[in-house]
Amino acid sequence: MIIDELVGFSNLYGSNEELVLAGGGNTSAKDGNIMYIKGSGTRLCDITAEGFVAMDRSKIAEIFTKTYPDNDKEREALSLKDLMDAKLPGQENKRPSVETTLHSLFPHRFVLHLHPSLINGVTCSKDGKGVAEKLFGNDVLWIDPVKPGYTLAKICFDTLKEYKGKKGKAADIVLLANHGIFVADDTVDGLGNKLFFVMDKIRGEVTSEADFSVGEFNGEKARDVFNEISEVFGEDSVVTYEPSVVSLEFSKDKESFDTIYYPFNPDQVVYCKPYPVYADDLGGIKSLVEEYKAKNGFLPKIIFVKECGLFGVDYSQKGSETAVALFNDAMKIAVYADSFGGAKPMSADLTDFIVNWEAESYRSKQ
Repeated sequence: MIIDELVGFSNLYGSNEELVLAGGGNTSAKDGNIMYIKGSGTRLCDITAEGFVAMDRSKIAEIFTKTYPDNDKEREALSLKDLMDAKLPGQENKRPSVETTLHSLFPHRFVLHLHPSLINGVTCSKDGKGVAEKLFGNDVLWIDPVKPGYTLAKICFDTLKEYKGKKGKAADIVLLANHGIFVADDTVDGLGNKLFFVMDKIRGEVTSEADFSVGEFNGEKARDVFNEISEVFGEDSVVTYEPSVVSLEFSKDKESFDTIYYPFNPDQVVYCKPYPVYADDLGGIKSLVEEYKAKNGFLPKIIFVKECGLFGVDYSQKGSETAVALFNDAMKIAVYADSFGGAKPMSADLTDFIVNWEAESYRSKQ
């Protein structure tokens, strides 16, 4: 059955941390007028058939024939309502992935959407578009950074339509700048062949990789910083400390830290919060955290300290460890991007949009 194939390749790719972290990525399968799409708040690594949402493809297609308001909040609310109305009977308590409309654009039976750090080393780099053209020519579509949700879906709708008109066939590999990759095929094996074709090509161009072995850190200072963070965030907080070589390199001074200050992709915003804190010395973390909260309306999850490296903080073990894992991924991206002209993070406007976007707020709560 198609749902069994969908569950199978979702679990396969979702269990590979090189490809998927936390609740990232999504998958879908089409059977006639029905599309089964990963539900928001589920994880690919352990999703079951119940975790997918059955959608009416014809109703999703109607979304692209409508005209929505220019105002971000109104547009996203109305297009989201139309998406929710495209759920089939019996699916009322489920919420489809935020990228459902993008999956619907591919005529292929199966679609896989992931955010591997290796691929994002290109999509989050200054020379990314040119590198993609050099490596893949016209076989891979490139989409410039754009607000997620309806805006991204509509641009992809127009771009894929234009591609088919020129090439005479549907696009099956799409790179989204500051986001990730979509691959589509009529077979599960075809998905893997296309994904690893892209990854192998990129890997062949990489000149450096992040070193996550333990570096030479100031142990006494790290202990005092750990205690200070715990005191600032309260007794219920959980602090995760990783003095990796790469985190120590990025925390050696403010200039090095600024390279990773802005987020590279939506998952980083969802799971790490944007704009990590940087501290030179002890004693100033409380004021930095208070300043951060006053400016952003929420607490930071990532703190870098000179001579110590990376600290992740949340109010659960899972949240703290997930924040660190996603920021480790951000550092991987930054180092990979050095092979492609240097890192190019998301703009402040795009970051703010994602912070306030209802769909991503819902996903982070799940």
